[in-house]
Amino acid sequence: MKYFSRFKNLVDRLFTKHLFVTNTSVGILFLGAGDVIQQMIEKHQFEGKTFETKRTRNMMISGSVFGVAGHYWYQFLEFKFPGQTVKAVSKKLLSEMVVGPPIFLGFFIAIGFLEKKPPKKSFEEFKKNFLLICVADWGVYAPLQALNFFYVPIRYRFLYVSALCLAYDVFLSYILHKEENQALTKKIE
Repeated sequence: MKYFSRFKNLVDRLFTKHLFVTNTSVGILFLGAGDVIQQMIEKHQFEGKTFETKRTRNMMISGSVFGVAGHYWYQFLEFKFPGQTVKAVSKKLLSEMVVGPPIFLGFFIAIGFLEKKPPKKSFEEFKKNFLLICVADWGVYAPLQALNFFYVPIRYRFLYVSALCLAYDVFLSYILHKEENQALTKKIE
């Protein structure tokens, strides 16, 4: 019981007093983990595929931006549309659906910049995958995000989103690197 009490106190401090640092760290860790998982899948799928630490580093840098932005975004949404009523949650979801595509474009350009790709190439990759991203974002993510806005206390919302997004982070890592993987020979099993 003593360890549980200490753990609870630590979690309380992290998600109250140090919420900004916690959310930023969560963004870094989850985007990095998503890339590591995707690279493990690629390593299994493609002959000659090696683990790229620079790629994971770039995803983690993007995760730091995601963590900072997410921290302030959920505070803004709660300030602008307070509460858990259907009307308030609908406005929060609509806000997310509107800002999602531009954020993903920024993500593609940022990762492209870190990987020394020209912005035009990153923009083309985004355009190629726009429909797939929107279907995943609006069709899968939005209903799960509704649960977040209805039931999760604001201080845990970014953690919920990050955990929810782990599979999505794997998907984004796949989208961002699928062209280079297509050049590799598929393993025959």
